Amino acid sequence: MEETKNSTPPEKKWWEKYLDKKYWKFYAIGIGVVVLAATLIVLLATGVIGGSPEETTPEVTTPEQTTPKEEDPPAVIQKTLTQVSISMGASPAEETAANDLKKYLLEKGVDVRAAGGFPITLSIDETLGDDAFRVTAIVGEGKDESLSIVGGNGRGVLYGVYRFLENYADVRFFTPDLEVCRAGEVAIPDGVLLDYTPTFELRQTDWYNWMDETKRHTWAAKVGINIMSGWKQSWDESLGGSLSYAPSMFVHTIGKLTETGGGTSANPCLTDENIYNTALANVRKILAENPNTRIFSVSQNDTSARCRCANCDAIDKEEGSPSGTLLRFVNKIANDIAQDYPDVVIDTLAYEYTQPAPKVTKPAPNVCIRLSTITCHLTHPLTKSSCSVCSNFRKAIEEWSAICDNIYIWDYTTNYAYYLATFPNFHVLRENVQFFASHNVKGIYEQGNGSGPSGEFGELRAYLIGKLLMDPYMSKDEYYAHMDEFLAAYYGEGWENIRKYINTYTQYANMSPSGMTLYNYPFGVLSKDSLASLEDSFNGWWDAAEAAAGDRLEYVQRSRWQLRYLLLFIHPDLETAEQFAAEVEAMGTKWSERNPKLLWYAYQYNLLALEPDKWFTQPKTDEN
Repeated sequence: MEETKNSTPPEKKWWEKYLDKKYWKFYAIGIGVVVLAATLIVLLATGVIGGSPEETTPEVTTPEQTTPKEEDPPAVIQKTLTQVSISMGASPAEETAANDLKKYLLEKGVDVRAAGGFPITLSIDETLGDDAFRVTAIVGEGKDESLSIVGGNGRGVLYGVYRFLENYADVRFFTPDLEVCRAGEVAIPDGVLLDYTPTFELRQTDWYNWMDETKRHTWAAKVGINIMSGWKQSWDESLGGSLSYAPSMFVHTIGKLTETGGGTSANPCLTDENIYNTALANVRKILAENPNTRIFSVSQNDTSARCRCANCDAIDKEEGSPSGTLLRFVNKIANDIAQDYPDVVIDTLAYEYTQPAPKVTKPAPNVCIRLSTITCHLTHPLTKSSCSVCSNFRKAIEEWSAICDNIYIWDYTTNYAYYLATFPNFHVLRENVQFFASHNVKGIYEQGNGSGPSGEFGELRAYLIGKLLMDPYMSKDEYYAHMDEFLAAYYGEGWENIRKYINTYTQYANMSPSGMTLYNYPFGVLSKDSLASLEDSFNGWWDAAEAAAGDRLEYVQRSRWQLRYLLLFIHPDLETAEQFAAEVEAMGTKWSERNPKLLWYAYQYNLLALEPDKWFTQPKTDEN
């Protein structure tokens, strides 16, 4: 029968109703409620939720269910030295190294005279290279046990011994007068203990130049300095010798070599063939008379006056810098002597008007270019982009490093007009040395106060310089660990107060936009007003350091001179100043690079009349 529109459809079965689309959402909700309820029941029953923390971790019972247990690292094979027998080669440096090794091991309680003791051998292997060393231990049951310290030369053997003593015997060589050998065992592992090749072939400072030669050279060998002063000959071979410049040929030599004047006379014409022949003859004569010379300076005089003849000006224009004219002259000499003196390096300056690199000429392979930081802000890292002064120097070294693989640096690490004033540069030393190392620098002269005992932080600075020149890529943590270790040993138990003083001055140096050069008025980064506001804190820290110094009191009091000196600028008092001056000068400490006597300095320049706020005393006369 045909269904009409108005007819009633037949009633659906119950399962047909649930299959109808309009019931699906109710069906889904119902199923979801049932599943959720069942899940909660299971979780509660198993204690996964609602139980104690101990109950939430299911017990693991089978190997397949356990996390594999990490194996313990293999035990380090070590040998504690109690008895040793030391043998060495015949050179004077090897003998010194052996004697010092015995000395410090004996202080550690090791028997160094035992026949048949643990064998230690010192030797030279020139294939390692100058100043390199390798320390290797063979220890362990059933092995032919031994320790070998091999150097690439005499200095390398010494460095190997001293670094071994530092790393494995806890010995420190802080100053020429302060060494520390801490109690404890000397234990060595199996394998290569130390393997060192220097980044810098020349590592120089003059912080202790005022000391007895033997004392300062001994300290230099222990910290890795291989030249103290370029104006003097190499030190004794018992200390491995040092790098050596030809006598009186360290810097500003062009006038002497060309016989046209002294080191401050006008620079001669460098395109004149007669002048060149005179210079070459003198170079050869000096080298023949001094066969141990390793470095010979052919460098401009210490003046901006130079030849401006047509020939020199034409080369300057072609090269884009007066350095091109100088470099052509120097290269010519270097090429002439290369065959007869293959181990000699000709050192010349890129200094003041010759600082920009030339566009055409490149240094000969046996020429090194020495740049100077004399115009830089020495309390700013050279990498500080906001410092235009440092940026100029940075640009110059980048230009030179692009054409030269052999660069030397003459850097400055004190205030030469105010030796006693705090010079806050500890935060830049590491960063600058790393910058040098990454730009083909092979030698660094860190010039300091070599005039007398420091009344500031000269001893700390000299120690850190030695560490950095041997290991320029040390981390920031390592650098400040060296600083703290020195401070604790040198100043005694109150050393942390002195660290606070250093930290505060460093903060001001970091904030200062101007920075300080090597001849700056001492309030260039910390103003007199700021010092006045910090006076109580500074005095409190130094008082606390003195109270806890013990047998280091002399060191603390002498380093405190820097604060006493600065405070006299704020509180000028003639009687106090004269008493302080007598105390400083009795120790042999100098006030500046040129003036050992403070009262003479003040009188000579009439400082009270000219700049009454910048000095604190006056010459004493019969009337006052």
